[in-house]
Amino acid sequence: MSLENTLTDIVNRLRQGRFPNEQAISQGIVLRVLQELGWDTWDTTIVWPEFKTGEGRVDFALCHPPSKPADFIEVKQPGKAEESVRQALEYAFHTGVPFVVLTDGRTWSFYLPAEQGSYEDRRVHKLDLYERSPAEAAEILRRYLERSRVESGEALETARKEYRSRNRRSQAKAAIPEAWRELVQKGDEDLVDLVANAVESKTGVRPDNDEVAEFLAGLGKTIIVETAPRETPQPTRAPTKTATPVVNTESTRRGHLVILGKSHNYHNAKDAMVILLRELAKNNPSFLERCSQHPDAQGRKRRYIARSPEELYPDREDLREMRETLPDGWFVATNLNNVLKKTIIKLATEVAGLTFGKDVIVEF
Repeated sequence: MSLENTLTDIVNRLRQGRFPNEQAISQGIVLRVLQELGWDTWDTTIVWPEFKTGEGRVDFALCHPPSKPADFIEVKQPGKAEESVRQALEYAFHTGVPFVVLTDGRTWSFYLPAEQGSYEDRRVHKLDLYERSPAEAAEILRRYLERSRVESGEALETARKEYRSRNRRSQAKAAIPEAWRELVQKGDEDLVDLVANAVESKTGVRPDNDEVAEFLAGLGKTIIVETAPRETPQPTRAPTKTATPVVNTESTRRGHLVILGKSHNYHNAKDAMVILLRELAKNNPSFLERCSQHPDAQGRKRRYIARSPEELYPDREDLREMRETLPDGWFVATNLNNVLKKTIIKLATEVAGLTFGKDVIVEF
């Protein structure tokens, strides 16, 4: 199997929540990728697991020559890859290892620990398997981790050149519009809260989070409105065109949720989300676990599907009653804007292996 095919399979399994912890990611993703990149994963003097440094242990050391680390790879739980960056870079710096990789299976961050600047400055590249095609992802992984390139020093030299390249900033700048589009379309909680706070500061009244989320989701979507000429004796003027943003502020959310041809009535967006999660969890004991691991099922500070109210609202005890109970002891947060609720419906559809808009249809 080629690296591209392996990455395609890995992404499919990631989207289905098949890698719930570090051990699963290490065995099911990291070792598979390293094998495709030419590393003898069975030879522990080449791919050394739990490599001991003076300060602690690193999940994998890629060694050349045998038993001498050239790269460190640190593996973390889904969504937690960057939390150990300081520790991993310090381990590498004190051990004299010039290159570090942090991964949670989906994202792969490549660092030069001995360079100057903040930890963020020392990151050469961040690969997100969801955002790149298998061919693009394979090219990036080969660039930094292919065994022949690591052993020849070519991979390290390439990383150092890219670190010094001014082009990295222009590439990041070019990606700003797409990053913004994704944030507003998913109803990002922090962004909604920021706008709502600004409105409250200006007017003294805080807007409804759903209104803010729907406004943001509508940004950039325009329709052309024809303005008819006045009926006067004056010479007829050509119609003028003005761009008007499309913003859906309708509060009514009643409708029908269709799951594999079966229709379910709902009163609001919360009902639609809960009905779908409960229906898809029937006879599928791992479904909600896999949903909880999906990247879109967690914000920067909390999870939206979890085993306890504390995980749903870690910093807000006053909101912990705002939840619905799901099968097998799971909970889903309900203090979410409607755009985010629809995001959860879409990710649950994906985890179940269904197609949104075809197998699952919702009217809001």
